[in-house]
Amino acid sequence: MTEVVILLTAAEARERVLQAGWPAEEAAAHLAFVDAFPDAEFFANTEEILEEVQQEQRVRLPEWFLLARRTLAEAYAGAQDLALQFDGFTDRFSVGSALKKTVGSTWFTLSLPGLPKRKKDRQMYLRTEEGLHLFPIAVNVDDTAYQLGINLLGEDTRIFEYHVEDIEAAFSAEEPVSVNVVPVFASPGDLLSHVVRIRHEGVVTERIAHEPQ
Repeated sequence: MTEVVILLTAAEARERVLQAGWPAEEAAAHLAFVDAFPDAEFFANTEEILEEVQQEQRVRLPEWFLLARRTLAEAYAGAQDLALQFDGFTDRFSVGSALKKTVGSTWFTLSLPGLPKRKKDRQMYLRTEEGLHLFPIAVNVDDTAYQLGINLLGEDTRIFEYHVEDIEAAFSAEEPVSVNVVPVFASPGDLLSHVVRIRHEGVVTERIAHEPQ
């Protein structure tokens, strides 16, 4: 059986982040997540499960995303109700986001739902002429058509928000799908640094507030 995760203490998570070779800003964002939930049990995904996901999805995930998942993916592995809330989206990106005003009360699950199986449905995520190949990495728990995704092409590390019905409509009308895709985080680390609550096994763990230095 394929091992899915590597469980990590806060100290182990910090060490993995420091050894990942990220630029200072990305490393600091991941460390901020660890420091915000110091008593959490963190986890990273194994190379084996990430390879299995790629084979099942018939895609190659970008190396920057694989590195993020191999280093520090999330916390509380195995919780059936695992979900996250953010304190907001990154201001410089979120213009046009339908969820900008309600994101603080919206639960997301970073379950890597991936692409639809039907060829036609996959095509609307993989519009090659736009330089954007969307891959869903998270869904809104209350409305799974609201998703967060990454671009499979190039070194664009941003995380995007979109609604499936909007990109379906654009695809059907032969209009650019990218018009309905809004960047909301700069990177996986940026996303984690905005986590304010984690729901796991019926418990909600709040981010610890740190006093300004």
